[in-house]
This record gives sequence, structure tokens and C-alpha cells, in this order.
Amino acid sequence: MLNWAQLIEYWLPIIQEFPKTAKVLTIGERNGGLSLWLALLGYHVTCTDIVDNTEQAQTLHRKYHVADKISYKKLDVVNDEPDEMYDIILAKSVIGGLKEDRQDAATRNFTVQKKAVAHIRSMLRHKGVFLSAENLQGNIVTRGVRHINNKNKGWRYIEYEELSELFDGYNILQIKTFAILPSSFSSNVINKFSHSLNRVLNFLPPDMKYIAFVAAQKT
Repeated sequence: MLNWAQLIEYWLPIIQEFPKTAKVLTIGERNGGLSLWLALLGYHVTCTDIVDNTEQAQTLHRKYHVADKISYKKLDVVNDEPDEMYDIILAKSVIGGLKEDRQDAATRNFTVQKKAVAHIRSMLRHKGVFLSAENLQGNIVTRGVRHINNKNKGWRYIEYEELSELFDGYNILQIKTFAILPSSFSSNVINKFSHSLNRVLNFLPPDMKYIAFVAAQKT
């Protein structure tokens, strides 16, 4: 997903400010992609998901020979009380899918999203940072494509204007937005063209774009 890979450009300079001894936590990592990236950068990572099912992530990490840098645990970021503190916490496309009660879709709402983000803050050490990449409502074209593909089910897309309230309590907040058009077509040529066009159009207002890359620091 070329558009989401933009997070490397935005986040890498922030991550590299931390020493390799920093404690790192990844959330919603059933597939293990962020954990792999951080381990390849030389960090030791705690890889978590709400279900205790890490085989897919572990297989990926063994493939790239970084399993010795990664530990695994189950974490419900909405309801679990923090038991450890971290320097860096990362989540990609997680907050929009959270529910307070996993059996009740009505508990997937902004209040629960705020609760989760506040919980994450309480897990950060002094000067720790939460890096989050999240789906925004985006422009009318994006919303229309989601409706056609039935992508609205099982997700609460965040409004750009909600981000400052969502991350209320963090001392330093940096938000970058990206992508007017998706890059998830079946054709690689179209995906590359779409991504290139998104880079050209990145001057457009942030509420027109559908991905937010957030760096929220606790000081």
C-alpha cells in the first residue's frame, strides 16, 4: 500500500531520535508489519494484538531473522490497564476499529477512541511518543468508493477536525495528512500513478485526504 508507506518518510526521523535501547510497543499487530520494520531498524519490540494469535506475525519475523528482537503479548488497548511504560508506541489503522465491548458494535465510537488514545498516553514514558496512522473520512470520492465497496461496516472513520480532541492531553502534537486517491487497485501501474498524483496534490486542504500520520508526544 504505497499511500500508507508514506509513514516511513514522516516517522523515521522521529524514531531515529531515540536510542536503540528504547522500549517500543506496537498495537494491533496481528500481521506484524510495524514490528518487523522497527526490528530491522535495530530496536527491540513488544508486538501486541487484542487476540492472542501471533503465528502470522511470528512467521513473518522469522522469515526476516528478527525474531530475537521481538516479544509478543495480548493487549486490549481500550480496557487493559497499563503494566509497562514505553518510549515509542506505534499503531497503523487501529483506532478506527476499536470497540469497548468486542461483541457490541455500538461501542465503536469516538468516546471509546478517546479512551484508547488516553490509555496509550498513560503507557508512555516522559518524552515518549505515540505514532499513529489512521483512516480519515476523506473527500467525497473516498467516501463514495468505501460505500460502494461496503468498507464503512466495522469501522469508524475519524474526521480531520476530531484529531485535536482525540489527542487531547498530549503535550506536542504533529499531524500530517496524505492521499486524495487510493493506491489499492489491482494494477501496480495505476497504484504508482495514484501515489505519484497524491504527492503532487498534497498541497490540498487536510480534510480532503484520507490518511492522518500523527506524532503525539508526552512531556
